[in-house]
Amino acid sequence: MITSNIIPYSCNTYRQPSVANIVRPNYPQVCIVVNNAVKIAALDVMFYDLPFEDRLRKIKELGFTGTELWLGSAELGFNVEREWPESHEVRRISVPPVELRRLAEETGLSINSFGQYGIMGPATGPFPTEVVSGDARKKRLDDMKGLLTYAAGSGANIVISESGGDANKPEQWEVLTEGFIRELVSHAEKVDAILAIENTPHHLIKDDDDLLRLMKEFESKALGVAFDPANLNLTPPGNRDIPMAIRKLSKYLAIAHAKDSIYGGGPYGKMPDGTWNCPPIGKGKIPWKECLEAYKQIGYEGWLTVEYSYPFEEITLEERERTAVEGKTHLEDLMTRE
Repeated sequence: MITSNIIPYSCNTYRQPSVANIVRPNYPQVCIVVNNAVKIAALDVMFYDLPFEDRLRKIKELGFTGTELWLGSAELGFNVEREWPESHEVRRISVPPVELRRLAEETGLSINSFGQYGIMGPATGPFPTEVVSGDARKKRLDDMKGLLTYAAGSGANIVISESGGDANKPEQWEVLTEGFIRELVSHAEKVDAILAIENTPHHLIKDDDDLLRLMKEFESKALGVAFDPANLNLTPPGNRDIPMAIRKLSKYLAIAHAKDSIYGGGPYGKMPDGTWNCPPIGKGKIPWKECLEAYKQIGYEGWLTVEYSYPFEEITLEERERTAVEGKTHLEDLMTRE
């Protein structure tokens, strides 16, 4: 039984495979085959207005087979970054990992991942964000290790995180790797979980080169990539070769997002008004046909998690539902044409 109570949430407190599924030298590839294609999930935040169980059912009703629990991670009590309206009050739920697995099976929906964190500090801005230290660092790492343990117990295994830090301060690299990631990876290895790092234009790990450097530095089956093509497209100087990036990261892909974007030319790829331009899938500049071909060529049969809901206050639930389904349909149509 899931119990709920309302708690305030502060923005300042900002996958399905096992670890064997990430290909490393001497690690076998174990992928779930679904018609030789990727599987399409939905980010739970798109339906933040709905209670937890209703949200899962809605995602299934819309035709998705999986979901990333971002808002769900906060509802479970983890101190993840806020990716929903500041006015939204997170409703705490008490769901042990085994109960979440049962609920997912009952709903017919796979939980593919949890998250998201800014590893070195709050990731919601203003940018660049702070790098925490001392007790704040320990508290942050303990919370992340708690979610890695929970994820492993639920069978989903993956926790998605952004690096945090400053995209323009490469000297922060050792702070990230030795002050944060090494401890997290060690814990993930012990509990059979995957820490999946997402590229973001406003943080230290901003593009495919940074991701590849990090993966090669650790070469751990418990560290993988959460690839976001829209974020790479937004990363200065823009006009990135996204299909090539997919091929470059092929050994390390744990999960991927499906989001569109248009490079704005400003800081962190923003538009002149200071916002990121992330239209519905198929309406931006991501070459989806070529991306899907690249995923197929490298043998990736994991999840693409559809992400669209911005700005929250201006987009109704009905429009978010419609746009999510249209994005899924766009991807499926391209896959059937191959």
